[in-house]
Amino acid sequence: MIPLNHRVLGDILDPRQARAHHGSVVRTGARAAVLADQLERGGLTSSPRPPAPRLSHLDDDSAELVVGLYRELGGANEQPTLRPGAWDLCAGGTVIELDEELHFNRYRAATLEGEWAAALPWCDDYRELCGVREPECLRAATWGKRWANPSSDRLFGGSSPPGDLDGGLGASRWKQRALYDAFKDVVALTTDLRLARLSVWDDVGGRTLGEMLEGRAEVDPAEVVALVVRRAV
Repeated sequence: MIPLNHRVLGDILDPRQARAHHGSVVRTGARAAVLADQLERGGLTSSPRPPAPRLSHLDDDSAELVVGLYRELGGANEQPTLRPGAWDLCAGGTVIELDEELHFNRYRAATLEGEWAAALPWCDDYRELCGVREPECLRAATWGKRWANPSSDRLFGGSSPPGDLDGGLGASRWKQRALYDAFKDVVALTTDLRLARLSVWDDVGGRTLGEMLEGRAEVDPAEVVALVVRRAV
């Protein structure tokens, strides 16, 4: 999520949406902090995150794969500028991405259809989640810069009106997020970086990871660490 200052928020959102956006920023940071604490308690000590990935970090075939995914999502720029954000966490030598509600939709599913993606430990789970959890993504991301922003519109040629996924251009920010997630997946498969993806929908001790991260369920930290180990590649 790209943080916005209050002045910009006031320009693009009504007061209720601005409050919701501010709450979502706090919520995202709080979830990540709780996850880091749980991993520490489970024996995975936090460590510095690697640099954010860039096409120049990849070999030619891997970079071509990422650009191919961009084209499949509707991107038409001859030489797209792709700049994924920082990795979420790093603990015990494993980079960990925490995927919240906005990460599960038809565009993310499209990035996981290729044969290359089958090697990802989270591939099957994420394909299923993209099919059943898009309504939650839609409720959370149909306004402001969660639907589209200047960067994502430049990459994908614009966006449809908020909420319109079935005709026209769709949501450029959703596409950008899906592409950048897939970019990081490719990095994990083609470099020495070790990555685990966790979803707020993952089952951990009979409750969802999201419930645990929001303080609505108690989970043994060892079970969270075990999920990281299962998902690491």
